[in-house]
Amino acid sequence: MKKIILGLFLILGALSFASPSFVDVNKIKQNSYEIYDDDDDFFTFVKSTDEAGISVTFTVIEGVNAKEVSDIIKSSTPDNQQFLSSINNKRAYVNKFANNENGGFTYNFVAKNTKIKDCYISVLYATDNELSNTELNNAVNKILNEVESYLK
Repeated sequence: MKKIILGLFLILGALSFASPSFVDVNKIKQNSYEIYDDDDDFFTFVKSTDEAGISVTFTVIEGVNAKEVSDIIKSSTPDNQQFLSSINNKRAYVNKFANNENGGFTYNFVAKNTKIKDCYISVLYATDNELSNTELNNAVNKILNEVESYLK
């Protein structure tokens, strides 16, 4: 029995140290996100709300800027997503897509400014409804304010 308990503590200890040091995992979990991918240079967490499905990735990439990260994401979009437009908002580069299979819209935004050197914030915001410019700006600001608070 002691070996089992010790094993569980070792596993939980290893899991708690696997996250990047610049991420506040406890705060992410407190806000109802589920951690999806947990690597040193690629950390993803997701949540579904009444308004949208949200997927956030902190990616560490050296030698690029936020616009290039946004362009990389745009060029690697799945076939069921049709690119509609790019929007240059105050805080993020935004790409708008239509979902050809299920309907709805997906907005990808990459924060222009990084709180941590070479760590880029990319958000996928999937919703059933097309957002007006005001609604989109509000969503970008709300989500970026929230997820930037998870960085130490």
